[in-house]
Amino acid sequence: MAAMLDTQAAARAQIAGELLLTRESGMENDILTTIIAAEREIRERLAVEEQRAAEMLDNLRRELEQDATLEAERLGSSVQQAVAAARGEAQERADAVMRRAATRAEQLDGLADETLERCIRMHLDRITPGQSQ
Repeated sequence: MAAMLDTQAAARAQIAGELLLTRESGMENDILTTIIAAEREIRERLAVEEQRAAEMLDNLRRELEQDATLEAERLGSSVQQAVAAARGEAQERADAVMRRAATRAEQLDGLADETLERCIRMHLDRITPGQSQ
């Protein structure tokens, strides 16, 4: 009878062990299922964040391109204004030179021919080689 009890005890122990393994396997499966689900969720969140980052970069690139275009237009306009201002200043200086030349021409036109001849001879004497002053 003792042998029978030992056999029954051994069978019970074996059944208990199998139940325990089944429970452990079930727990392992539950843990693996939880880990796989967590990894899947992490991948999904990562994909969403990568998409969001890509959209942010695209928006930033478009904004920078727009800013660069606006800055180029502003600089072009500024250059045109600077050129127009420089052209205006040059025209004013040229007009002033022309007015002074016209005034001097009128002054010279009013001189007598003898006075002009004397001035011309004086200048020729200075520039002619071999003449002493």
